[in-house]
Amino acid sequence: MTGQNRVHVLGLGSIGTFAAHSLAEIPELSITLLLHRASLLDSYVRNGSRISLKTIEGDVVSHSKYNFEILREGSWYLPFSTEPATGSMVTEEIENLIVCVKATQTVEALRPLKQRLTRNSTILFLQNGSGMIDDANRQLFVDPQTRPKYIIGVISHGVSLNEPFNITHTGFAATSLGAVLRSSGTDEDALDNGGKDYMLEKLPLVPRFNAKSYSFTDVLQIQLEKLAVNAFCNPLCALNDAKNGFLFTIPDTRKAILSEISNVVRALPELQTVPGVGERFSVGRLEETVNAIINKTFETTCSMVWDLRAGRKTEIQFINGYWSRRGREVGIATPINDSLVEQITHREAQRRQMQQEGECLLTL
Repeated sequence: MTGQNRVHVLGLGSIGTFAAHSLAEIPELSITLLLHRASLLDSYVRNGSRISLKTIEGDVVSHSKYNFEILREGSWYLPFSTEPATGSMVTEEIENLIVCVKATQTVEALRPLKQRLTRNSTILFLQNGSGMIDDANRQLFVDPQTRPKYIIGVISHGVSLNEPFNITHTGFAATSLGAVLRSSGTDEDALDNGGKDYMLEKLPLVPRFNAKSYSFTDVLQIQLEKLAVNAFCNPLCALNDAKNGFLFTIPDTRKAILSEISNVVRALPELQTVPGVGERFSVGRLEETVNAIINKTFETTCSMVWDLRAGRKTEIQFINGYWSRRGREVGIATPINDSLVEQITHREAQRRQMQQEGECLLTL
């Protein structure tokens, strides 16, 4: 089996597990799951050595055609190998990688893989938020001539993680894919093989994944629409420790934050020649999109609420922080987004301090 027919998956939360399960429905594909701790392999065995998915209809579909690599002290090893047996270390180039870790973990998760990712590699970023590719370029893949090819992925499916390798498909939706342009700025230059890519060709073949390939500017707009929704829903629910239905009680805040976002999008240089952007990202259209999603997820508790409750680092810098950064670049003020970033960051620090104080008390 060639390297092109092998896909590595990094990050096995709900979306990463869903992606790995979907990949297993492509017969000729070899799938390698990258585990950041050995105990995850034990969890896989406890789950019957398979990934199980409960469908929307209530059926359970399982797949077991997976290979594994385990991270130990910055290097990747095959399972059941013992250090320092160098023969068990995996160093081969990775041709196709799907990244599903939280946005805040992207750079550190990719760092142990840096030497295995070359200009011939393709990385699909299937995550919430935006700005992770910029961080990876700035900290890992500095040279444009040698950095991997990139694909933006925007996933709207509802998926819940019951336990490791066991998920429930709670809402059927879509997955949107688009190659990021290389320096010359045409879709054909996004990838070095005539604009075609193995993952862009294969992932749309899986009915449950419901993936479709778009041009860069089209998938960027899809990503920005989702980011606009998250910039309103996530921080305001997190600050009020509330379910999504709470958002219907603050219509003025909704209009204000979406007005900021609308102004930023319409000033972005990469969208200046795209027809219909002004209408698509008008405040009224964005409000319609937000309201439709809140109606569907009225009783849902969004991820930032859970992160803040648990004292975990949130993705605020890759959601509202993205709008703040792009606003500065194009000269558009974003005081509401700026304030939400500051408030969530402050609340994160408070939670961490409370946790540390609690741990200290336990040791007394």
